[in-house]
Amino acid sequence: MKFFILLSAAAFFVSTTFSAPSYGQCGHNEVFLHCGSACEPSCEVPVIEICTLQCILDVCQCDHGFVRGPFGCVRFEECPPVVYGK
Repeated sequence: MKFFILLSAAAFFVSTTFSAPSYGQCGHNEVFLHCGSACEPSCEVPVIEICTLQCILDVCQCDHGFVRGPFGCVRFEECPPVVYGK
């Protein structure tokens, strides 16, 4: 019986910790998409020219006009400067 309770508690912990985000759990300047892009614009690659048609299920991605930065979604102008040669 103790084993069953421990197993149930572990399963609950794993399912709540590693589950996909849901609507309302996205960060600032993010939107929840049931079918998101595999090629989200970022500070490093702000303009996506070629991308697969792959659907990323239940994902938070940057809202229109924002790119993925090191700490969330920001406007491209707010991206940290690129240091070349490192």
